[in-house]
Amino acid sequence: MGKTKDLIPLKELNLTNRFLFDEVLEDPQTHQDILSIIFGRDIPLLEQNETEKELRVSPHLRAVRMDVYAMDEEKSVYNTEMQQKKRTDLAKRSRYYQSMIDAGLLEPGIPDYNQLNNSYIIIITPFDLFGYGRYVYTFRAGCLEEPECCLEDGAVRIFLNTRGKNDGEVSKELVGFLRYVEDTTDEMAADMDSERI
Repeated sequence: MGKTKDLIPLKELNLTNRFLFDEVLEDPQTHQDILSIIFGRDIPLLEQNETEKELRVSPHLRAVRMDVYAMDEEKSVYNTEMQQKKRTDLAKRSRYYQSMIDAGLLEPGIPDYNQLNNSYIIIITPFDLFGYGRYVYTFRAGCLEEPECCLEDGAVRIFLNTRGKNDGEVSKELVGFLRYVEDTTDEMAADMDSERI
């Protein structure tokens, strides 16, 4: 009985709440719209949108539960995560998620690793994990000795910060979406120039 006093009414939640985030993004069209805003291009998703997808490669190894998992028509994989609380292990957590996704993408016996799907780990946070004031931090494997040389392994990790300050460097729609994540109200949505938001 004591737990009911801790419940927050649904109308008071915003998208940083994992329950609401998962419920909203379970709808494939909504997830497709959000990915299209993030990437600045249409992302035609297949209908197999999964929330709380569990990946496990062995009963003896740690499993992961991904917030929202989807695949597009080109077979690229998208894992979209909401991280409400600041943690010091998010970079390595994204690495682990990447490895778990990769482990399940190739069928046994496929000798060509070029068939490995492109994959995107997207972590949305209401804080600036890296401290540079950016809305978007995109990571791809690069070469220290030749900075213009990219590994091109198809793995991308993106950290989105709802409190960025570089408005002129990203789309107005992305800034609007990230603000809406923290202020998920009809009034905020009405102030946006975006049908998708």
